[in-house]
Amino acid sequence: MPYQRHPDVCAAELDGEICLFHPHTARYLALNATGSAIWQLLERPMDLKGLVSALQDQFEVDGEACREHTSAFLGEAVACGMLQEGPEP
Repeated sequence: MPYQRHPDVCAAELDGEICLFHPHTARYLALNATGSAIWQLLERPMDLKGLVSALQDQFEVDGEACREHTSAFLGEAVACGMLQEGPEP
């Protein structure tokens, strides 16, 4: 199932990292370099497999570790309303 940015979330880049704000929930999330890379990749909906592959191209990281950490980030970002899971586009 693909992940996508929540359409109501505002994003701004500060010092090379992205900060997110959800105006309806007043939640704020500051992303580190990896989270910022995931946010950039989600300019178009993408599934976990695609994200892991793209991140491995950008960073020198083990596939299993990348999948584990990316999945955890996605779960947290969905839980706080910054990302949403959706049907195939």
